[in-house]
Amino acid sequence: MNRQAWIIAVIIAVVVVIALIVTQPWVPSSSMVNLGATFPLTGEVASYGQKAKRGIEMAVEDQNAKGGVLGKEVVVDFQDDRNDKKEAVSIMTKFATIDKVPVVFGSAGSGVSLAIAPLANRYKVILISPISSSSQLSTEGGNFFFRTVPADDLQAEVLSKWVFDSGVKRVATVYTNNSWGKPLAEGFQRKFEAMGGQVINSEGVQENTADFRTIIAKLKGMADLDAVVSPTYPKEGGIFVRQAKELGLSVPLYGGDNWGSPEFRNVAGDAAEGVFYTAPSESTSPAFSSFAEQYKAKYGEEPDVFGAYSYDAAMAIFRGMEAAGTTNTEKVREALLKVSFEGVSGEIAFRPNGDLQSEAFAKKTIKNGQVLNVQ
Repeated sequence: MNRQAWIIAVIIAVVVVIALIVTQPWVPSSSMVNLGATFPLTGEVASYGQKAKRGIEMAVEDQNAKGGVLGKEVVVDFQDDRNDKKEAVSIMTKFATIDKVPVVFGSAGSGVSLAIAPLANRYKVILISPISSSSQLSTEGGNFFFRTVPADDLQAEVLSKWVFDSGVKRVATVYTNNSWGKPLAEGFQRKFEAMGGQVINSEGVQENTADFRTIIAKLKGMADLDAVVSPTYPKEGGIFVRQAKELGLSVPLYGGDNWGSPEFRNVAGDAAEGVFYTAPSESTSPAFSSFAEQYKAKYGEEPDVFGAYSYDAAMAIFRGMEAAGTTNTEKVREALLKVSFEGVSGEIAFRPNGDLQSEAFAKKTIKNGQVLNVQ
């Protein structure tokens, strides 16, 4: 019995030690530059987070190959916020108060970035997003928020002019009622009506709305409706487009950049054929081709514009730290406002509010299952 008791005691001790090791929090190392990242790595918009992760990973690999930052190896702790505000707030709080990282990359959804931006400003942690484009972040992001994706004010301008120049004069809007969809729909309406167009009906829907039939029936009853403009998230946008086709809504459908995601096409299926949408322009930078070649060799797929934005977000941070000569966030912030370089996505330079100076959106359509540029 004594031998059995001894064996059991040893097993319990081993289990306890393993449990303690496994549950130990990530501890930053003073011999490294430790950074954080919060993106949706799983869930309904995981493609955005995965693209961002890969772009940042490539930038870290390239920077470390050159000796790191300030003579130290760069390490990024990637966390999965699942595009959930509460989860992202929890992650950001840990990064800021326990890990005390100077920089956090993230997030994808504008609503998530808006939720964690106040924490970034409270704790003076630089938050830089390669994906969140809401115009609200231009005024509510705070001093420590930056982004390498164009803001939606320009997207609204490009979208409204495109629709108006297509001969469309009377439209309805159907938008995701969140910090991305609502400001984009309102910005479109202001600019479209200033050109002489008219928005004759506007409907906001909640995220994950699965039934648009009542709205579509109303739209079908509008004899003078020329088109529908729908800044919707990938899932509800795909459902809306699919149900619109099923119910015979025959007017042109225009969307925002979320319609360019794989999730949108997966949900919409064949109904995505012929839709129009705006999206950030592809890079014309000479550096993009070598980035794309390296990306494809590493991940087995072509990069999209968000992978390039993410690479440049990391490189901007590295340049800011090198210029500041420190990881002190206030000094790095000042240095970032002076950063200017040709990135893989294009020219990288920031406005005083952290927005990207060089901004561009392209016009897209889906034909024969392929995404094409509209001239």
